[in-house]
Amino acid sequence: IENVVTSFAPRPKKAWWQSENGMEHVSIQLDLEAEFHFTHLIMTFKTFRPAAMLVERSADFGRTWKVYRYFAYDCAASFPHVPHGPPRRIDDVVCESRYSDIEPSTEGEVIYRVLDPAIPIQDPYSPAIQRLNLDWEQEGRNLQGRASGKLQFWGSCAVPRASYCTGWVLACLCWGVQSPGPHTVRLCTATCMGVEPLQLRTAKLGHVQPYACEPNHAQSWANTLWGLDCHMPCCGAVPTGCDCNEHSQRCHFDMAVFLATGNTSGAVCDNCQHNTMGRRCHLCKPFYYKDPTKDLRDPAVCQACDCDPEGSLDGGLCDGADDPARGLIAGQCRCKEHVAGPRCDRCKPGFFGLSTENPRGCQRCHCDPRGTVADGSRCDPVSGECFCKRLVTGRNCNQCLPEHWGLSHDLQGCRPCDCDVGGARNNLCAMETGQCQCRNHVMGRQCEQVEPGFYRINLDHYTYEAEDARLHQGSVVEREPPMDRPPSWTGTGFARMLEGGWLEFHVSDVPFSTEYDVIIRYEPQHPEAWQEVRLRVLRPSPVSASSPCGNTIPADDQL
Repeated sequence: IENVVTSFAPRPKKAWWQSENGMEHVSIQLDLEAEFHFTHLIMTFKTFRPAAMLVERSADFGRTWKVYRYFAYDCAASFPHVPHGPPRRIDDVVCESRYSDIEPSTEGEVIYRVLDPAIPIQDPYSPAIQRLNLDWEQEGRNLQGRASGKLQFWGSCAVPRASYCTGWVLACLCWGVQSPGPHTVRLCTATCMGVEPLQLRTAKLGHVQPYACEPNHAQSWANTLWGLDCHMPCCGAVPTGCDCNEHSQRCHFDMAVFLATGNTSGAVCDNCQHNTMGRRCHLCKPFYYKDPTKDLRDPAVCQACDCDPEGSLDGGLCDGADDPARGLIAGQCRCKEHVAGPRCDRCKPGFFGLSTENPRGCQRCHCDPRGTVADGSRCDPVSGECFCKRLVTGRNCNQCLPEHWGLSHDLQGCRPCDCDVGGARNNLCAMETGQCQCRNHVMGRQCEQVEPGFYRINLDHYTYEAEDARLHQGSVVEREPPMDRPPSWTGTGFARMLEGGWLEFHVSDVPFSTEYDVIIRYEPQHPEAWQEVRLRVLRPSPVSASSPCGNTIPADDQL
């Protein structure tokens, strides 16, 4: 059978080519009349598939032939000198048995792929691969058994201006000269874009109709003419369209994509809109994510990431789509090591100073654990200042308040100096040892001991308890003395005074007039010192000029 071209339309399963009964060595030869980039051959048989057959090609108008592939039920008996098994290289000529079994008895297929997807190809555009694909004539020889069926080609053929068409072609022929020959009509329609479009014809039985190419950027297509950017869906194809999910109206053909998809589609969408990208506009651009509640074709399917660029990785990049296998959640921000929060906008507990320049986001707090409160964050997440215990101070909570010493893990952090009123110069002490500043010839941590060779006399004094005084905006707090050390107070406890309050002491047991020092002992409730304390002396009668206090003026009674 030579040069029999038909689409069998409209009954593809009701018509076929059939060999003469009892005839072997039958061949089907197709003169493609142009340089044809051949990739696939599919033969469907109405009856049993041949017990042995081969597929050949010719690139010099049938003068010489080269075998593509041998097919046989028993390769060793039918083709004893041909290697058996799958090919290892793309140009190996071998014999296969998988398409020659006795079953099925009808609709059985013989498939040959020039570029076997199981064999890696470094460069699909290399001269060796191109030579392997080029054909002028195609022939299938049935060496044993009877066969009837139809032929399908998947390939590409050369046309003027170095343009190519590719896709499903059911006996689809392209001419390679300036004007078409009498038998070289194209059994397909086309939508072309570019200058000087080709004159294409649609062929039917007994009818030839000119078909003009018109620009149509929105035309669905699965096959492309390069050079003229001609989009051509051929007869027998299943036009899949640009498939840009309604985010683009244009696409182009890419051979690498075509091969990567198993020769299914080479369409690559152009100018994806609505913040989409990808071969089919099916992905969201960086810094956008796919809203799982919206359809992929929705113009608002890609939403902007809401990540703080200072605390998130890659400058605010979020997960583009849900992917449970990879642990991705659409819109989820990926925080730096020391950053937390849905937006990656705050430092983790124990860290501060969120910064873009810091690859970890925040720096660790430098707080002394002895003086830092145990609950919550150790430091301010912005300034880095540590949260200190009640009697501790300093940016890093590593110092005791004045008049305190012994930084430790105690609840208060430090303990009072408790320097002796008579033996110490003041109530300040060393923070590490608690040593008070003693007067001359006085010793001991609290300056409560006299050096050897010296003695001290008892100091005459009168003690007046605040809890016995008249309180204005205050209350009495009773306290039990500690069991492990002397108490730091006298009486039953303390008088707790509020800001603006005052106490009134009635002193009636002073034996004579002389100079007296007034000492007020107090225990602060806050680490800050008192801002102001006023002391006023109210005398029962004027001061006699002959008394030791005769030179006293009224201002001396107010401190």
